[in-house]
Amino acid sequence: MKKYIRNLSVFNKTVLFSTLIVVALGVISLAISYQVQKKMAKETLTQHALIMADLWRESLSKQDVIAAVDSRNGTIPEKDELEKQFRKIYELHPSYLQGYIMTTEKFKSHGNKIIVTANKKIKQSLEPSMIYYGGEEFYKSFKQAEQEKKNIVTSTYKDEFGTWITVLSPITNSSGKVVAMLGVDIDASAIYIYQKRLIVALIVAFTILFTFIIVIQDWGLRRLMSPLGELIEGIQAVSQGKFDVKLTHENDSELGNVHTRFNEMTERLQQLFQQVSATKEQLNVETNFSHSKDGIAKAIDELEVIMEKTRMQKELQRAEKMNAIGQLAASVAHEIRNPMTVVKGFLQLFQDNTKLSNTELSYIHLMINEMDRAEAIIHDYLSLAKPDVHQHRFINCLECVTSLVDLLSSYALLTNNILIELDAKEEMYVRGSRNELNQVLLNIMKNGIEAMRNGGTLRVGLYKREGHVHIQIEDTGIGMTSEQVNRLGTAFYSLKEKGTGIGLMVSYQLVEQMNGRIEVESIPGKGSTFTLIFPSYD
Repeated sequence: MKKYIRNLSVFNKTVLFSTLIVVALGVISLAISYQVQKKMAKETLTQHALIMADLWRESLSKQDVIAAVDSRNGTIPEKDELEKQFRKIYELHPSYLQGYIMTTEKFKSHGNKIIVTANKKIKQSLEPSMIYYGGEEFYKSFKQAEQEKKNIVTSTYKDEFGTWITVLSPITNSSGKVVAMLGVDIDASAIYIYQKRLIVALIVAFTILFTFIIVIQDWGLRRLMSPLGELIEGIQAVSQGKFDVKLTHENDSELGNVHTRFNEMTERLQQLFQQVSATKEQLNVETNFSHSKDGIAKAIDELEVIMEKTRMQKELQRAEKMNAIGQLAASVAHEIRNPMTVVKGFLQLFQDNTKLSNTELSYIHLMINEMDRAEAIIHDYLSLAKPDVHQHRFINCLECVTSLVDLLSSYALLTNNILIELDAKEEMYVRGSRNELNQVLLNIMKNGIEAMRNGGTLRVGLYKREGHVHIQIEDTGIGMTSEQVNRLGTAFYSLKEKGTGIGLMVSYQLVEQMNGRIEVESIPGKGSTFTLIFPSYD
């Protein structure tokens, strides 16, 4: 049943649940109406009986009642007069109302004698004694009416004559003593008959009402769900690759706005896949896809092929660039390094000449320093050109980080009054070349120190997260923009005045050779955070 309901359409589900709600509300309303009408009918009949009891009691002669009670047995004129009055009352009122007068004294401690009644059924059943034995409910109300000297209504009870609700009205003598009890019975079966008729009438009325409501509801829901059905058909068309579908929107309601947004979406999708097709033709991409695939699946496959080819082209360009840099490095090493060595040697000889003035010696010293810087640049180029011949081994990252912090702490403090903080306690291992890892860390830490021109704090941390070792280097320097961060690691890009960008490019390359990656976060004016992430080998 649940599976059947789950597989119904949105419209059928809406109709089903709204119908159930209407039926549930109808049943509740029917039950409430029945209970209210039942209570009102009972109260109406009871009120009628109370009025009749007061009317009968006032119309009857108390002297005749007292005489009839005193006579007990036999026939006297007063008793005959009372019976005539009761017969007239029966003729003038509905059959479900009947009355009698009984004594208040118990017969043999149980039962009361009926003095006057016009009900032939009671006479035939109780003659000659005319003693009535009521139930517990009857005598409880009887005693209450006698003690309180006012009308008392019993709850529904049964006896040998049927089911009744009785109004007991005490009749008193001149001294205020209750000498007799007037009883007015309501035949409860009349209430039950009324209730049955009421139930039938309510069921018929609510059935007609439910039918009308359901018809109106079905018509209204169909009009309401029509735009939603059109939207579903449009989505199905788009899923099949038909982007030229357009939905109508007749108003500015929520569904009308959805239709407008849907049309805007299909227009953009159509433009997007047109661009995909144009890009595929420009790249001369050949695709061999199954003809059974719909438009979107086919377009997505084409996108994946284009992205893969674009990625391969980027890798090829990067490889070509690295090859060119390697060739350039080899050429520089061969053509420039040897002459520079000779020049530097003669400069060092001149530096030892005692006949030179201090100014001339300072010039020679400056030239030697510039030669050293040129050699460092050439060394960086050679790092790109040389193949990876190192045998990868397990590296204790804690030892590497600790030794480098100790090495650079004095340099950082003396350079720009920079404090280095280390947060590394646990030994962690990665696989690679220790010398290359030290080169990467030294390069990034020195860049961080140089970025803090007015002093600051360099924080170095070693953490393990999700099976990877994280070496984090955070400075409080000048920071970088997102565009500058994206260009880090590319050839000849540097933020330093005399930098070549080769050092950071080599660092990225060495980290990739160790199956790691570098993540950079930076805020201009607040600092940068470099995170080296490697697989852990604990």
